[in-house]
Amino acid sequence: MKKISVILAGLLVGATFASADMFSISAGGGVEKQNIGGYVQSGNSKNYFGIKTPQPPNIGYFGLKDKSHPYFWVKLIHPIPLIPNIKFQYTKYDTTGHSNYIAANIKVFGDVNINTVLTDADTAMSINSYDLTLFYEFKPIVADIEIGAGADYWKGKFSIYDNITDKYVVNSNWSVVLPYIYGRVETAQLFGFSLIGSAKWAKAGNNHHYDFLGAVKYTIDIPGPVNPFIKVGYRFKEAQADKDGITKLSYKGAFLEGGFKF
Repeated sequence: MKKISVILAGLLVGATFASADMFSISAGGGVEKQNIGGYVQSGNSKNYFGIKTPQPPNIGYFGLKDKSHPYFWVKLIHPIPLIPNIKFQYTKYDTTGHSNYIAANIKVFGDVNINTVLTDADTAMSINSYDLTLFYEFKPIVADIEIGAGADYWKGKFSIYDNITDKYVVNSNWSVVLPYIYGRVETAQLFGFSLIGSAKWAKAGNNHHYDFLGAVKYTIDIPGPVNPFIKVGYRFKEAQADKDGITKLSYKGAFLEGGFKF
């Protein structure tokens, strides 16, 4: 009887944690709202990335606007033991703005100095995000679970043009690698609908990188090997670095996405 109980327990565990997909390719793309937040700070001087009410002489703003931009991703899951699965995502962040007060004595991205107060300036920031995740997949009956790690490479450009002196005060290219640990859960489908939650997280001292996402997904049931889907959700991403001052940059907003799994 004891042996039968052990066998039944083993079968139950095997049924609960089914193996990952033998082989699948998924891809998707969409548009996300990118409400910008955060600031750069050196000592008592601070400039917000977005539009804020200035508090001279120490607090100003860059006046960068909230925008909506596209993204796309592709994911490969395979049956080879020990070798992780892979996902790549590209996201575009691009915005411009205007400021009537930018505080002085401050560094942007810990590198470029703003030495004087600016009272009429055009600003711009563009970031190309190349995000690579390596993960393992587990498939209990009630959910699809992914656990792994990755890195998001940001290649950016930031500029401030002083309309009074007719010259660039800041016009710099920069890059940063944002590592993270990764987890994602997608519930089993109910009438084609499933819920998704994912997190990318890293923290070291005052430096951190957070990327949280929640979504509702509807998979369209059609004959054949391709399963198209529609997804709607909300994403929050924030990175902070302490390098000769503080740079904290965040984006948040809703997204709409379409894709397929083969």
